[in-house]
Amino acid sequence: MGKETFVDSHRHRDLLYDQQPVKEIPRTQRYLNRPKLTALFLKGRNQAERNKQIHRAHIQHGYTLKAIADYLGIHYTTVSKVIKTLGEN
Repeated sequence: MGKETFVDSHRHRDLLYDQQPVKEIPRTQRYLNRPKLTALFLKGRNQAERNKQIHRAHIQHGYTLKAIADYLGIHYTTVSKVIKTLGEN
Protein backbone atom coordinates (compact mmCIF):
# COMPACT_ATOMS: atom_id res chain seq x y z
CA MET A 1 0.00 0.00 0.00
CA GLY A 2 2.99 2.27 0.27
CA LYS A 3 5.66 3.28 2.69
CA GLU A 4 4.83 3.78 6.31
CA THR A 5 5.06 7.57 5.98
CA PHE A 6 2.42 7.48 3.23
CA VAL A 7 0.09 5.41 5.38
CA ASP A 8 0.68 7.63 8.41
CA SER A 9 -0.07 10.77 6.39
CA HIS A 10 -3.44 9.30 5.36
CA ARG A 11 -4.28 7.61 8.64
CA HIS A 12 -7.17 9.93 9.46
CA ARG A 13 -8.94 9.48 6.16
CA ASP A 14 -12.10 7.42 6.09
CA LEU A 15 -10.99 5.60 2.97
CA LEU A 16 -8.32 3.70 4.87
CA TYR A 17 -10.31 2.99 8.00
CA ASP A 18 -13.92 2.52 6.97
CA GLN A 19 -15.97 1.58 10.02
CA GLN A 20 -19.13 0.53 8.15
CA PRO A 21 -19.39 -3.12 7.12
CA VAL A 22 -20.18 -3.66 3.48
CA LYS A 23 -23.57 -5.39 3.22
CA GLU A 24 -22.81 -6.88 -0.21
CA ILE A 25 -20.12 -9.13 1.26
CA PRO A 26 -21.68 -12.47 2.23
CA ARG A 27 -21.79 -13.35 5.93
CA THR A 28 -19.46 -16.31 5.37
CA GLN A 29 -16.78 -13.97 4.03
CA ARG A 30 -17.33 -11.20 6.61
CA TYR A 31 -16.83 -13.62 9.47
CA LEU A 32 -14.21 -15.84 7.86
CA ASN A 33 -11.89 -15.90 10.88
CA ARG A 34 -14.54 -16.23 13.57
CA PRO A 35 -14.18 -19.05 16.08
CA LYS A 36 -16.26 -22.17 15.59
CA LEU A 37 -19.27 -22.71 17.83
CA THR A 38 -17.51 -25.68 19.43
CA ALA A 39 -14.81 -23.30 20.64
CA LEU A 40 -17.31 -20.73 21.93
CA PHE A 41 -19.48 -23.16 23.87
CA LEU A 42 -17.31 -25.23 26.15
CA LYS A 43 -19.05 -28.09 27.95
CA GLY A 44 -19.71 -27.95 31.67
CA ARG A 45 -20.63 -24.29 31.86
CA ASN A 46 -23.66 -23.05 33.74
CA GLN A 47 -26.66 -21.35 32.13
CA ALA A 48 -25.43 -17.81 32.86
CA GLU A 49 -22.11 -18.52 31.11
CA ARG A 50 -23.93 -20.16 28.22
CA ASN A 51 -26.17 -17.11 27.84
CA LYS A 52 -23.16 -14.78 27.71
CA GLN A 53 -21.65 -16.96 25.00
CA ILE A 54 -24.93 -16.96 23.05
CA HIS A 55 -24.92 -13.17 23.11
CA ARG A 56 -21.26 -13.04 22.09
CA ALA A 57 -21.69 -15.60 19.29
CA HIS A 58 -24.51 -13.58 17.75
CA ILE A 59 -23.40 -9.99 18.33
CA GLN A 60 -19.63 -10.24 18.05
CA HIS A 61 -19.20 -13.21 15.73
CA GLY A 62 -22.32 -12.91 13.58
CA TYR A 63 -23.79 -16.36 14.04
CA THR A 64 -27.49 -16.61 13.20
CA LEU A 65 -30.04 -17.44 15.85
CA LYS A 66 -30.82 -20.68 14.04
CA ALA A 67 -27.17 -21.75 13.86
CA ILE A 68 -26.71 -21.15 17.60
CA ALA A 69 -30.00 -22.87 18.46
CA ASP A 70 -29.23 -25.88 16.28
CA TYR A 71 -25.80 -26.27 17.85
CA LEU A 72 -27.11 -26.02 21.42
CA GLY A 73 -30.25 -28.09 20.78
CA ILE A 74 -32.62 -25.34 21.86
CA HIS A 75 -35.30 -23.35 20.04
CA TYR A 76 -34.23 -20.22 18.19
CA THR A 77 -36.74 -18.10 20.12
CA THR A 78 -34.89 -19.06 23.30
CA VAL A 79 -31.70 -17.74 21.72
CA SER A 80 -33.53 -14.57 20.72
CA LYS A 81 -34.80 -14.01 24.26
CA VAL A 82 -31.32 -14.50 25.72
CA ILE A 83 -29.84 -11.97 23.30
CA LYS A 84 -32.61 -9.47 24.01
CA THR A 85 -32.26 -9.87 27.78
CA LEU A 86 -28.48 -9.46 27.78
CA GLY A 87 -28.67 -6.58 25.30
CA GLU A 88 -30.82 -4.60 27.72
CA ASN A 89 -28.21 -4.81 30.47
